[in-house]
Amino acid sequence: MKNLKYLLIGSLVLLFGACSYQLDKKEAPKDLIPQDTFTMILHEVMIVESYFKHQQNNANLYSESLPRAIDPIFKKYNVDSMRYIHSMDYYAMQHGKLIEIYGQIQDSLILNTADNSNDEESEKKDTIVSNK
Repeated sequence: MKNLKYLLIGSLVLLFGACSYQLDKKEAPKDLIPQDTFTMILHEVMIVESYFKHQQNNANLYSESLPRAIDPIFKKYNVDSMRYIHSMDYYAMQHGKLIEIYGQIQDSLILNTADNSNDEESEKKDTIVSNK
């Protein structure tokens, strides 16, 4: 699962990195989601997307059910899907910003994974101590 996250992030960075140089010239949309908020939204979207990819083998079911699953994230941040798409298009064309966004998401995933590992180890130690 951990490797899947790295693969997904790396693939997205490579995909957007291969885009033409003319993409950097696009102006920011009027309804642009601020970078810090967009990073939090994208982080949650990527987690939901990863879960759906893992749970559903059928691409049709996945593509049909994912938008409904992401909608609560948009509501949480008071963003609609078109605003998200416009912002994603803009950040995808801003290579440096996109790499920074994905780097922050990757750092957050690594910290969350490390925290979960530490919690599991603590639980194991507590179980061992209580069984003695």
